[in-house]
Amino acid sequence: MIAHNMCEVQAQVNKALKKNRPEDILVAFDIDMVLTQPDHPAVYYPTLMKYAKVYKKILGSLSAEQKDFANTLTTQNYPQKFVEEETPEVVKRIEEKGIKVIAFTATLTGKFNNTKDKIIALRRDGLQKKGLDFTKSFKESAPVISFTEFPAYANSYPMFDRGILSSNGEGFTTKGQVLCSFLQHVGLKHRQQTGSPGYFPKVIFLIDDRKKNLEDVEIALKSCNDSIEFVGLEYQGAFSYAPQDISEEDFEKFWTALAEKSQSAFDSSHQILTGYQRNAR
Repeated sequence: MIAHNMCEVQAQVNKALKKNRPEDILVAFDIDMVLTQPDHPAVYYPTLMKYAKVYKKILGSLSAEQKDFANTLTTQNYPQKFVEEETPEVVKRIEEKGIKVIAFTATLTGKFNNTKDKIIALRRDGLQKKGLDFTKSFKESAPVISFTEFPAYANSYPMFDRGILSSNGEGFTTKGQVLCSFLQHVGLKHRQQTGSPGYFPKVIFLIDDRKKNLEDVEIALKSCNDSIEFVGLEYQGAFSYAPQDISEEDFEKFWTALAEKSQSAFDSSHQILTGYQRNAR
């Protein structure tokens, strides 16, 4: 199902509320190109489509980890803006109805350059500064989870950190796999470990700009819990946004520079060097 804007997202959530209790609904928003996007013309959706051959050629020379690192650099080295200015209010209205809301990203989770905090924490802090605070969801039951049941990738693991769920890149684990693991942790595992009721949603919304992510989650949920109703919304709010133009030459320079930074961050064994410090857990 396509959602052209956040108003359409809210309408679908309101529709689900007519048949379900708020506490039975989980809403997950992708971050990049859904909640926020880099405010640089080389990263605007229409520009990426316009110069798709150049983009694929540059990133095609990178390993999976390096591609993920290059994309992560666009979220850390450049200002971020809301895709829609009303997004914080839409998220707030959904939360005020008693629905658990989280952000769900593919951002790498480990440490970035010589910063003290992991990237997932930097993403959380960046969203909070812009008025998007997901920390209330699972604050008591599962503030931080490292999904070490998955093999390490880019020297880290998928994580949940105070309202932000991350699959730790796109080159290894899917969002579907990570969401199923997250549901096990906050559901059955939490109940077994604490004796308190776990969280077992009946309806899950995922708002994502990539159709493949929606398909992966739908397939995974059918496998790990087919009783959950899944509503995948392909968000297209960023698809036409390009207030600034950029030449093909400057586009190529931008992405070549990111590719070179990503390559220099890895040795021949694809192990991240000191610029991207090892701190898996």
